[in-house]
Amino acid sequence: MTWIRSRSVRPGLAAAVATALGLFGVAPVLAEDAAPRGPQLHALVGARVVVSPGTTIDAGTLIVRDGVIEAVGAEVAPPAGARVHELDGVTLYPGLIESFAAVDWPSSDEDDAAPVAGHENPLVRPERDIVDLGADHATVEALRGAGFTTAVLVPASGLLRGESAAVNLGAGGVRANLLRSGVAQNAHPAMLDDGYPSSLMGSVALLRQTLLDADWYADAQAAFAARPSQQRPTYDRSLEALGAVVDGSQTIVLESEDLLGLQRLAGLARELGLDALAVGSGHEWQRPEVVAALGLPLILPLDFPDAPEVGDDGPALHVGLDALRAWQQAPSNPRVLADAGVRFTLTSHRLSAPKNLHARVARAVEAGWSADAALAALTVVPAELWGLSGVAGTLEAGKMANLLEVDGDLFVDSPKIRAVWVDGRRYELAESAPPTVEPAGTWSLELIAGDAGSLFAEVRFEGEATALGGVFIASGQEIALRDVVVSGDTVRFAFDAAPIGLPGRAEMSLSVDGDMAKGAGTGPVGPFTIKGRRTASPDPEVAR
Repeated sequence: MTWIRSRSVRPGLAAAVATALGLFGVAPVLAEDAAPRGPQLHALVGARVVVSPGTTIDAGTLIVRDGVIEAVGAEVAPPAGARVHELDGVTLYPGLIESFAAVDWPSSDEDDAAPVAGHENPLVRPERDIVDLGADHATVEALRGAGFTTAVLVPASGLLRGESAAVNLGAGGVRANLLRSGVAQNAHPAMLDDGYPSSLMGSVALLRQTLLDADWYADAQAAFAARPSQQRPTYDRSLEALGAVVDGSQTIVLESEDLLGLQRLAGLARELGLDALAVGSGHEWQRPEVVAALGLPLILPLDFPDAPEVGDDGPALHVGLDALRAWQQAPSNPRVLADAGVRFTLTSHRLSAPKNLHARVARAVEAGWSADAALAALTVVPAELWGLSGVAGTLEAGKMANLLEVDGDLFVDSPKIRAVWVDGRRYELAESAPPTVEPAGTWSLELIAGDAGSLFAEVRFEGEATALGGVFIASGQEIALRDVVVSGDTVRFAFDAAPIGLPGRAEMSLSVDGDMAKGAGTGPVGPFTIKGRRTASPDPEVAR
């Protein structure tokens, strides 16, 4: 498969598909070096580099080669051939790690019935593997927008929910970004509106009994393997999936809603000898010494309560002391737990949006927690908890090039995160502004990947800038645009490139000046630039 090098001839169908595959890095079966790659050597120059919590280079250079940090330091020189990014006034931080990104499992009729050779209760589905589901683009984009470059994806429903996985938040889906599968099983006391369990007591009882059954099942299978002449145990895929949990080789994450629930689940883990982590409640400040005695690492939400409404007409008199105390003390929860010696990481779980995490961290820092400790709780600590310390958590040579570009400090109410890098690929986080252009019409595009050549295509925008849609046209295929946004004079959009031979998502950004445009795009392998010209006004029928 070769690239089209001439820019004067529009490629035919086969050549266009070949070019698209090269531009976006896709994958029919090719030799490793068969598809040319975009620039993979970058030098980030002049930035303040937070190498790790407490270790900062005031003006440094960070070298990225093939998705890995090659060097970082004050005296590092950009190597020949590197794409240089001048970042004076910018701070580089290690990419943040989300430890509990809950993903809704699609519901179906099968969910309400026992799976073949599985548990009869619909809440018990430990055989689920989040790798089979992944996360939708909106979830990934929301996490990236908050500065997360890695996340532990967790099935979001049920009592025994299934296996989570650690993934990078780059393009290409779970298969392209998987770091570790099966990092943990996940449990949360859940109840049914119609059926068993219908109470918290019943839910915890079912959880305990299922884990005991899994322990028995493992012993029964081992006994049969040692003496096959005895009766074969009935196969149960749900109990089999819990084998690694009950023998202590796989972590189980136990989610609680309050302090009593945390104690209850910690007692169960201790009784059964489980290797457990717990998702906290945010109320641990009430009894930090009790939490410390449990000995469990925590995944700590920061869903602080809102300030009680007060006024001159008397409602404030009816705000209870407990509510006032919770509002005042909740931001101090991280500091109180740190002082008590509890090991914990932070999560955006239970917040309305991941980006709201930063304002909560800023409040925790104002309440006496150190900014270095906050950064550690989102980088170094989760990397240790999830077995990723060798590749993530700090900006050191040999680790994945997962990092943030930030104007100013990270832990403020609304940090200005300019871009995130995932595996050495830069994702710009552009702010939205009111549209100043009307891009409707047909545009001829040239997608240029340096010496590798060009792909010629068209895009047809339809509607007004505030509600723009349209199609991308290449190789005789019309592909619906997704996530179209007009911000100022810039149009950003994406599309599924599978119809032109690319099983993945392409993203483009065009700056419009009259009937001319220029911009850039990205695919799984690397960036490319775009030149565009409006060749036709919008169809009046479509415009109406």
